[in-house]
Amino acid sequence: MENTGSLDVKRFPFGSIIVSDSSPKEMIVILQGEVGVYKNYKMADEVFVQSLGQGSFYCEHSLFLNEEHDETLVALTDVFALAVSRNNVRDFFVKYPDAAFSIAETIYHRLADVTVKLNRLQPKEASGNELSRKSTLFPEGHGEYILPLNHNETDIISLTKVACPLCGRKFDSNWVLASKLRRQGTDPDMRVRYKDVEPLYYSIVTCPNCLFSAETTTFPEASKKQADAVAQKTAPYRLDTAIKTGSERDTFTVFAGFYLALLCAPAVQESHELTTAGLWLKISRLYEDCGDKKMHMYAVKQAFDTYTYIYTNLRINDKQTQQVSYLLGELNFKMGDFDAARRFFFNLKADKDTPSSMRNQVDIRLETIREIKNQSPP
Repeated sequence: MENTGSLDVKRFPFGSIIVSDSSPKEMIVILQGEVGVYKNYKMADEVFVQSLGQGSFYCEHSLFLNEEHDETLVALTDVFALAVSRNNVRDFFVKYPDAAFSIAETIYHRLADVTVKLNRLQPKEASGNELSRKSTLFPEGHGEYILPLNHNETDIISLTKVACPLCGRKFDSNWVLASKLRRQGTDPDMRVRYKDVEPLYYSIVTCPNCLFSAETTTFPEASKKQADAVAQKTAPYRLDTAIKTGSERDTFTVFAGFYLALLCAPAVQESHELTTAGLWLKISRLYEDCGDKKMHMYAVKQAFDTYTYIYTNLRINDKQTQQVSYLLGELNFKMGDFDAARRFFFNLKADKDTPSSMRNQVDIRLETIREIKNQSPP
C-alpha cells in the first residue's frame, strides 16, 4: 500500500498479504471479509494468532506509536479494507466519527487485559482473589466457587510443557498420572472417586493464548486448519477469560476450560455430540462439588438433552448405547422422573451383554427407586 493520505477502499483477493513487516505504518480497518493474523508467516515456526472480521481494526500500534509491523495480515476471503495512516487519520475520524470511540474502547479493554495478566504474576493474598474473577463465557446463574484443587500432590500430578496444536503457544499443563491414582469407590452415577486428587479438575487442557480447549486425550489431535474455526468461537471471550496454567491453575480456569471445550468441540470434531454430552455431565459434577444445586441441575438438563438427541437420532455402537442408556437412566433419576429412569435401567438389566459392573449399579439404582416409590404417598 502506498501512503497517499487518501481514504480509498482497497480490495485484497483471497490469500493475498494485506500487511507485512515491510508495509507502511498504517492501521487496517476491515470493511468486509475475514483476515488472518500470523507471526512468522510461511516460516517453520509460523503461529496463527487470530482471525478478524467486518468492523475490526488492527495494527493501531503502527499508527499511534509509529512502530513497525511485527505480524502479517492475510486475506482469508476476498477483503475490502481501509489503510489509515498519520496523513489521513483526521479525515478517517471525521468521516467515521463512531470509529474513534470504538477504537478507544478496544484499546482500553486490551490494556485492561494486560493488567489482568500482570496481576496474575503478583503474590496471592489470603483473602482468596480467585473469587473476583468473572467472564461472559459462563451462563447466567454461574457463581463464584473454590474447588479443592491439590497441585501439591506432585507424585500424582505432573507439570508438563505442552504446545497448542493450533497457535503453537507453549505453556505448563497439569497431567494426572493415572498409574498413581488410588481408587476409593464408585458413585451410583458411575463417577469414580480417588484419594487425594480429583482427576476431573485436570481433565481439560486450555491454551492461554488462543483459548483452544479440549480433554487431555484429544487436545494434541487438533490441526492448524481448524484454527480459524476455533478462533471465531473463542474470540468474544479473550478479553475477560484469562487462563492460569500449571501451578497457578485455579477454579476459574477449570470451569472456563470446560465451557471453552463446549465451544471448541464442534469446530474440531465432525461428530461431537458424545463429547459435548460428556462435557455437560462433567460440568454438572463440578457444580455438585461446589454445592450449587441450581447450576448442577442446569448442567444435568443440558447433558440429558444432548444424550437424548444421541439416543434417538444417532447411530452408535452397542457399547456406547449401553453407556448412553445408563446415563439417561441416571439423569432421569436426578431430575426426579423415576418411571423413565426405571425403564432405562430395566432395559439394561434385561440385556445379557450389559457388563457386570454396570449391572451392579443398575441393581443399586432400581432398589433406590423401589424404596422411593414405597415411601411416596398413594
